Amino acid sequence: MHTGLVHTLDFDREGKTHGYLSIPFSVDRSPYFQVKVPICTIRNGKGPSLLLMAGNHGDEYEGELSLAKLIRRLDPAAISGRITILPMANAPAVMAAKRGSPLDGGNLNRAFPGDPTGTPTSRLAHFLETELFPRHDVVFDIHSGGTSMEHLPTALVERNADAERHRRGVELMRALGMPFGFVADNGQASPT
Repeated sequence: MHTGLVHTLDFDREGKTHGYLSIPFSVDRSPYFQVKVPICTIRNGKGPSLLLMAGNHGDEYEGELSLAKLIRRLDPAAISGRITILPMANAPAVMAAKRGSPLDGGNLNRAFPGDPTGTPTSRLAHFLETELFPRHDVVFDIHSGGTSMEHLPTALVERNADAERHRRGVELMRALGMPFGFVADNGQASPT
C-alpha cells in the first residue's frame, strides 16, 4: 500500500531501534528534500503493543521532552511486548516551535485520516492512520496547553462504536489515575 512516506523500521525486531519516517517534499532549495520524523521501537518478546506519541502540536513541549527522555532511559529488558515512540510526531512544527507545520500549515491533529498524495502533514496522518495505529493495541497521544494555554492533568478517550473497545478504553483511562478524565463525543462514533 502506498502511504506517502518511507521508513526502514522492522517493527518485529527485538531490542531498541532508532529510525525516521521520511516524507518526500520538494522545496525551492532541494527537490529531494525529505521531512524526517524520529521514531523508536522497543521490543522484548511477545506482549501488548503500545504507541506513545507527542509533538502532534509542535508547541506542546512536555510530552516531547518526556518521550525523548523515555527513549534514552527505557531498557528493552524492562518490558514485554512492543513500545513505539514518536517524540515529535509533527517534526516540522516542533522544530519551528509552532502549533502547526511551517511547511504546509498543517495541524496534524486535524489531518486524519490523511492522504498519501497530499501535503507532508496529510501524508503523515495517512501513515499513522493506516499503518502505525493498526499495529498497536493502545495509542497514547500526549498533549498539553502549548504556548497559549495551561491544562489540568487530564485523560481523554474518544467514544468508540464498538462497546467492548469503548469499555476497555474507559477502563484504561481510569487506570491512569489522572485527577480528571472525560469521554469525548468528537470521534467517528459521536452522536449526530
